[in-house]
This record gives sequence, C-alpha cells and structure tokens, in this order.
Amino acid sequence: MRPDFADTLRCPRCRHPRPFAVRAEATDATEIRTGTLTCGRCDHVAAIRDGIVDLLHDPPDFVVREAAGLARFADVMRADGWTKEDVVALPHRHDGYWYAQGVLMDQVLDQVPFEPGATILDLGSNTCWATATFAQRGLRATALDIADHEMQGLRTADWQFEAKGVFFERVLGVMFDLPFADATFDHVWACEVLHHNHRANLAATYREAFRVLKPGGSLIVVNEPLRNLRTPKLDPGEEVAAFEGHEHAYMRHSYTGLARRAGFQVEVRGPRYHGVFQDVQYRVDETMSLLRIYSTATAVAVRKSERLRKAVLASRSYLFGGTALHMICTKPSP
Repeated sequence: MRPDFADTLRCPRCRHPRPFAVRAEATDATEIRTGTLTCGRCDHVAAIRDGIVDLLHDPPDFVVREAAGLARFADVMRADGWTKEDVVALPHRHDGYWYAQGVLMDQVLDQVPFEPGATILDLGSNTCWATATFAQRGLRATALDIADHEMQGLRTADWQFEAKGVFFERVLGVMFDLPFADATFDHVWACEVLHHNHRANLAATYREAFRVLKPGGSLIVVNEPLRNLRTPKLDPGEEVAAFEGHEHAYMRHSYTGLARRAGFQVEVRGPRYHGVFQDVQYRVDETMSLLRIYSTATAVAVRKSERLRKAVLASRSYLFGGTALHMICTKPSP
C-alpha cells in the first residue's frame, strides 16, 4: 500500500471517511509491505500484510466460508496443472469461460472512454487479471476481494506486478459494505461477481457502488449469469457446493431494477460474443446454402434495427439463455 492510498479509505468499523494514521514497518521501492492503519475515531487497527490492506472487519460467516472455499479451489487449480504463467496470461485462454471474459473486456476497453489516470475499483478481483489490465491502460486501479490467497486472491497481484510491470492497490473487504470514502472512484468494475450476493446484499452493493462513485462515474457489469426459462438455476450453488461460493441466481430485471433503485441510469448492452452485436461484416456468396443466406440476411436486418437488437437480447436473457448480463450503470451528474 502506498501511504497516500489511506486518504481514499473508510473505517470498516465506525465508517468514518479518511480517519487512518499510517504506520510503516517494512517497505520496498514501491509501497508499504507491512504496517498498520489506525482509525482516529474508533481506534480500529487494520493490518497491512504483503502490501494488502485488511479492512475485512467482522465478516459474516458466509464470507468466511466463501474465502476458505477459494483457498480449496486454488488447490484444485494447482492439482490441475495451473501455473503462475497461466494465471498472468488470463483472460486470453480459448475455453468458453475465459473466451467470454476476454471478449467483454475488449468490448469495454473499446466502448468506455477511460481517461488516463482515472480511478477504478475491481469488485471481487480474484486473480486480479482485470485490475492488471486496467493498470496497463494507465488507470489507477484498486483490487477488492474477500480472499488474499495466491491463485485465488489478492496475493496473486504480486505475480501480475512482476509479469506486467504494473502496480495497483489491494484491499480485503466486502462489496456490500465498501471500505472507501464517498466519491472516490471514476469507475467500478464487476465481472461475474454480483450473484455472490443474496438479494438484500445485492441491493446494498448497488448502493455502495453508487456511493463510492464520483458523479458521472460508471458501474460496469459484465458476464453476470442470468436465470431464464431454459436455465432456471433452481439450485445455483449445486455445481460448486464444495467451495461454498454463496451462489445465487437472478433474472435480468432484478439486476436492472435494483440498480435503478440505487439511483443509476442503466443501459443494457449486447455482448460481442453474439454475432448480431459484433462489428465484423457479413458476406453472402454462391457457396452458401439457402438457410445460411436467410440466417445471414436476418442477422443483417437485426443489426440495423435497435428495436430488433433489444428484442433478440431480451429473448436470450429471459427465454432461451446462452447470454449473460452486460450493462453500464451511470451515476448522474448534478
């Protein structure tokens, strides 16, 4: 942690903004590696270990269990052959899960006008791949997670620093009670993480994101899994029960409705991994079947109509599945 980062923090105990006195015990050329933060209002002491600020104060039991599950999942990854080099190469893998992450990150980098030096918070940063990507683009990034393990937590940041020549801050904390002062960030990034909240905490996470964003700032939600008619997800945690990931499933209107209730202006966008939302040109030639020509012509027609694009995305979101939520939530300016 760099000393001036304390000016962005809020005490997780008394929730007073910018209360901390910094004590450094060990530093390197970049940051404080070991030390403490002491709140001037309630005397809460937060540890700095390996550069990570521990603001995870009195976490609920489900958070403790989920963090322990991430440690077990890191062990599974190692047993499956994952290495440091594999992790720092993310999201550029060719499996379906990571393909979707990479496509959406590229889409966001193309479509969101990030200014050099802008601040961004990565909720549930996990392997810190997105935080590192933003740092490479010149943003002042902060990773927030409930776990500090290597491979599945904030200590993975040191791998990113070494491999990519970047730096970003790391904070242990929860997304539904963010340990940051009001209007700290220009952007908040939430990649496939909001569904780890039960409904009350999902609403609280939106309110907290709204609070820590500057006016005009954006909450960028990508790859959020959706409950729909084809995939009702009646037991959303079944597949990862061994890791106690506090999984939940919501329909699209739950995400958008709670965001609007928190004060956001919401724009749902079509992800580029669907053809009608891609920028590539469609071509027709004599080798194509009539069915292929028809489907191509239909896709072209859909691309030209905003109303049809919205209809296609809604049908996938609510009925047929095969898509995840991508939306930009903007905090209005005064």
